[in-house]
Order: sequence, then structure tokens, then C-alpha cells
Amino acid sequence: MELNRTKQIIYGMIALIILSALGFSAYWYLSSSINTPAKSGDSSGSGVISDLPGDGGAKPGDELITEDKKPEQPPTEQKLLQLTNFSVVGPSLNATEDKILFYKKEGGDLLSSDFNGQKQDKISNITILGVLDAFWNPARNRAIVQFLDNDILKSFVHSGTSSVSTLPADIIGFSWSPDGKSIAYTLLKNNGAAALVVADSSGKNPKEVFSSPLLDASIRWIASNLIALQTAPSGRAEGYVFTYSRSSGSFNKILGPRNGLQAVWAPDGSKMLTSQTNRVGKNLTLGIYDSAGKELFQTGLPAMADKCVWLDAKNAYCAVPRSIPENVMLPDDYLMGEFNSSDRIIQINLDAKESRVIFDEGGFDVSNIISSKDGSFLFFIDRNNGTLWRIKL
Repeated sequence: MELNRTKQIIYGMIALIILSALGFSAYWYLSSSINTPAKSGDSSGSGVISDLPGDGGAKPGDELITEDKKPEQPPTEQKLLQLTNFSVVGPSLNATEDKILFYKKEGGDLLSSDFNGQKQDKISNITILGVLDAFWNPARNRAIVQFLDNDILKSFVHSGTSSVSTLPADIIGFSWSPDGKSIAYTLLKNNGAAALVVADSSGKNPKEVFSSPLLDASIRWIASNLIALQTAPSGRAEGYVFTYSRSSGSFNKILGPRNGLQAVWAPDGSKMLTSQTNRVGKNLTLGIYDSAGKELFQTGLPAMADKCVWLDAKNAYCAVPRSIPENVMLPDDYLMGEFNSSDRIIQINLDAKESRVIFDEGGFDVSNIISSKDGSFLFFIDRNNGTLWRIKL
């Protein structure tokens, strides 16, 4: 009896093992059939159920994404990418818009980088100590470079790898002509006025074309015949925008007086983004005006125009502070470095007269914002540390 009892126990264990193995095999087979999508053209009735209208269901070949397994994006698809770990100035896309050009702040080397930041090349054979900024011509093969030499502000035209043409010291402001064949700049004269000078693209053959009473004005060559002059912005002072006509010699006010006034012109010179404050540098607002100073609409955004860039005549991108402390006076405190903003980037559409947030990550103080012509990439310098970044839209 005891032997029979032992045999029963052994036989029972063997049966249990066999049943467990069969059960596991059945489970493996069924789960494989369920998870394997049906081949294209399979009419057996098994496989993936076709999508319901609007249900966003899976399609053959789709992979379930869980918190533990997410698809890795190649570098070209990353939305936000740091291109340098050092400070840069004067960024610009090259002519073919497949690389970004910039000057390294320490030493002034001119470098280029691909959009992934994986390949950087030195393309300049000169060293610039104390480099402050660079302003590229429309063809993006020449730049006006500003630097400090023993506290004296100096400038030169940089073309190619080593060609340099010196410009007069203490230039107040300058701009390339729309066709890139000339430059305009302003210089202080002995009589206390500012001379508006036009020269060729190398800075040679300068000719004074106008004597301006605006001693601190920045300039922008907005059309072949028109040069805009803007007074230095301050929340404590009234600002103005004027235009000078090269053909008639006329000098006309088109905007002002406005405290804290900044203006950024559209590429075709047809309109401008302008920001202003009240008389104590508060209540920052951003509006859009035509070239005659007529208001087109107010965006409702608390943004400084100098933190904006035009994509084309109908769209612009602006870095808008998430918050502005009560004790901050704009744009003075920002320009003096006493206030660093934490920005989101907003796209403004003039046709629809609306704006939308397109980037809201990190705590970047966005400056020198650049857009590719097709609007697929934005580049900017983080003013907190001078590093260069790229956003894929």
C-alpha cells in the first residue's frame, strides 16, 4: 500500500509538470499570434483590427510605446540642442543655410557648425581680442566686427578667411544696404552733430550724406532709398524713429515720442515690431506698425522688440519673459545686465493677428534669435552664459 501511495504521488507530479508545459506552450503561441501584425493583404480575419474613424488606432508595424521603452530620436530630430559649450557672438546662417557661423568670444575665432553641433570648423585665420559683436551682410560672406581695444570701440569689415578693412573708430551705429553692396554708419562730428556716412561693402570710398542731430541713434537700411534712425531706448526717456530719404534728402519722424521705444524692421522694410513702456519703464507692450508709423495691431505681449526676429513680412518670433519683477525698469535694466529674463518663444502671425507659444522649455534668456528662411530652425544665444542653441520646429 505504501509503495502504491508513493507511485501515485510521483505520477501526479509528472502529470502536473506535463500540464504546466502544455499550458505555457499554448500561452506563448496565442500571445505571439496576437502581437504579430497581419501581413499586408492577409484576409484570414486574424491580426490587427482596422482603425475606427478618428480613433487614432494602431496600424500594421506600429510599436507600442510605454514609459519604459520610448523611441530614441536621432540628433537631427531633437527639438532643443546645445551647439557650443563656450560663449559666442554674431551668429548667422551661411548662404546655403546648412551651417551656422559665429565668432568665439574668447579669441574671436570665426567658426562654423552643422545643425547637430557635431562638426565645427575654424574658417578664419585672424585672432580678435575683445570681440563684442558681428553684423553680417545679406549674402553672409562679410561681417562688420566690433571689438574693444584699450576701451576704444573699433570696427572692421571681415571677408573671406583673413581679409580685413578697418573702419573709423567710435562708430555709433551701422547697417548693410539691402543688396549688401554698401554700408552706412554714423560718426560724431566736431560740431556736436552725427554724420551719416555711406561707403562700399569694404568700407572704402566713404561719403557723408547727411548731418543728424541724433547723437546716439542706431540705424537700419530698410530700403534702397530709405535709412531708418532710432534713438537709444530708455524707460526714462522719450524715443523716436526717423527715416532719411537718400533721393530727396528729407528727414521725417514716423514714430514717437514713446518711452522705452525699440523697433525691429521686417526684411522688406514694410513694417516694424515696436515695443514701448510707460514713463517709468513699466507696462511693456509690443505692437506692429507700417513703415509710415501707422499702427496695424497690438500683440498684447510684454516683449522687447530687440528680442524678436522676422521670418518674413507676415510672421515673426519673439522671446517673451515669463515674468517681469515689479522693481525692473525696461529696457534699461535688461540692457545693463541687471535683469535677465526667463523666456518662452512665441510666433506672431500678422494675417491672423494672433500669437502662439512654440517653445517653452528651460530658463533661457534668449538673445540674437535667428530663423531659417523656411521656419524649420531657430537659433539663439543664451545670454546667461553666451552659449549657442538650436531649436527644431
